[in-house]
Amino acid sequence: MRSDRVGYVVGGAALIAWALRKPSLSRAALAGFGGWLLYQAYTGSTPVLKPLGISVNREPKETGLAETVVIEEAITIARPRAEVYPFWQRQENLPLAGDGEIMIAHEADGEELGWRVTDGERLVRFGWITLRDAPGGRATFVAAHVEYVPVGGSLGAALSLVTGNSPRRQVAECLQRARALLEREVSSFG
Repeated sequence: MRSDRVGYVVGGAALIAWALRKPSLSRAALAGFGGWLLYQAYTGSTPVLKPLGISVNREPKETGLAETVVIEEAITIARPRAEVYPFWQRQENLPLAGDGEIMIAHEADGEELGWRVTDGERLVRFGWITLRDAPGGRATFVAAHVEYVPVGGSLGAALSLVTGNSPRRQVAECLQRARALLEREVSSFG
C-alpha cells in the first residue's frame, strides 16, 4: 500500500473514532470527512493534490514504478538552439539531477535529451528536455518534463510544496538559472 494511502486510512479512522466518542453534529461532519478519506484510500485517488497543482501519473513511461509526480515547466532563452543544447548535455545542469547516479537515456541531437537518476538499483526520477526554435530563430523554447517518486508518496509531494521545498520550484529555478547564465554569456561576448 502506498504511504499516502496509509495516511488517508490512519487519518480517516482516527476522525471516525474521535467522532464516535461523543456524538454531535460537528463531530458527525468530521466522521463524514473521515469516511471520505477512507474512500479516497480505497479508490487510490489523490484529491488533495489537484488544488495544489500537483499532477500524478499513474502509468509512468518507465517500468517498475507504480506512480510518479509530474513536473512540466518551460522557458524561452534568448540564444540559438545550437548554443543552448550543449549546456543541457552537462549532467549537472539537468533539472533535479541532484543526488544519485545520472544516466543519459536518449538523445536527439539539438532537440531532446532524456535522463534517468537511480539510487542503487532503484529509479528515483527521470525526465527530458525538449528544445525548439522560437519564432525568428534567435531564441530557444526549452521545455522540461520531470517525473519523480516522492518520499512519502503523494502526501509527501504535497508536504514538500507547503514547506517551500517543492521540486516544481526547483525545476523552474533551474530553467531560470540556465537562462541567466546563457543570456549573460551573450551580453559578455556580444
